[in-house]
Amino acid sequence: MILDEQAREWIDVPHVERPERVERVIAVLEGSGTMAKLRPVPAREATEAELGLVHPAGMIEALREGARSGLSWVGPDARAGEGSWEATLLSVGGTLACVDAVIDGELDNAYACLRPPGHHSSADTAMGFCLFNPVAIAARHAQQRGIEKVAILDWDVHHGNGTHDIFYDDPSVLFISIHQDGLYPVGYGRAEQTGNGPGEGLTVNIPLPAGTGDAGYAAAFERVVTPAIRDLKPGLILVSAGQDPAAGDPLGRMSVTTEGFRRLATGVRELAEELCEGRLVVFQEGGYSLNHMPFCTLAVIEAIAGLSPSLDGDPMEQDVPEALGNAERAAIDAVLEVIRPT
Repeated sequence: MILDEQAREWIDVPHVERPERVERVIAVLEGSGTMAKLRPVPAREATEAELGLVHPAGMIEALREGARSGLSWVGPDARAGEGSWEATLLSVGGTLACVDAVIDGELDNAYACLRPPGHHSSADTAMGFCLFNPVAIAARHAQQRGIEKVAILDWDVHHGNGTHDIFYDDPSVLFISIHQDGLYPVGYGRAEQTGNGPGEGLTVNIPLPAGTGDAGYAAAFERVVTPAIRDLKPGLILVSAGQDPAAGDPLGRMSVTTEGFRRLATGVRELAEELCEGRLVVFQEGGYSLNHMPFCTLAVIEAIAGLSPSLDGDPMEQDVPEALGNAERAAIDAVLEVIRPT
């Protein structure tokens, strides 16, 4: 597991994507006793050659200059400022360190608790809190190391449009996104967007209606995610783990509980054990409720580490609507549309 001090401290102006996101996760991991059961992995900065596995030189230089010049907009809803260049190098490099540790057999799996997130960043455009795209770079890095096929599962509440675009024509990378329908970015993540040319069928979008909770996400995982990953037979599974489908998140309208996230993480760990000798790396994307996100992340980390729950119940359970029947039925209908599009 990687938790980096610089990622904790970097901030340009007060913002929802802020250092407290990582600090609260650390506090919950330490308070629950889980941190003592994890093996730390030192973060490192990514090299420009590693960034270049996905991003062209012009984008890399634009982000570097944007950071040096002080707070500046470097893409739609994306900004760079003092400290952001170093932080995003660590976000990418730390993720690659996790991939290397897993491929080398030093770890069964790993969780990269780093910031900033990355899944909105396409090859040439920063976007939506995201500068570079660590998960996309990790996929290419793994392929350089001999892993032919990579599966990427993105359960952030927002569609991972950057990752979607990077691999849309690629037959060697499966991209699956479970997200809230019609949320940011508008126009992306439709079920009919399934890849292009040699990549046809290897992009799987599962847009779910607002209000979807544990049952809807479980249906998506069991009926769509599991068979798609089994069909690919990947050598590595990567997860863009945004815990913003959680009930009470300020940027989403979903109702997933800590146990819902635990179930997702357990399922993906079991798939990795079945298909690729357990090789699994999970990267922190979104999640902006400082009260709930850390407990959801704790559940994810415990699940991939094979640890029993250290806390009883969901500390935000009172925020979950009591009656989700209609939303869950609508979610399952949406899943069936992905399986049997009309």
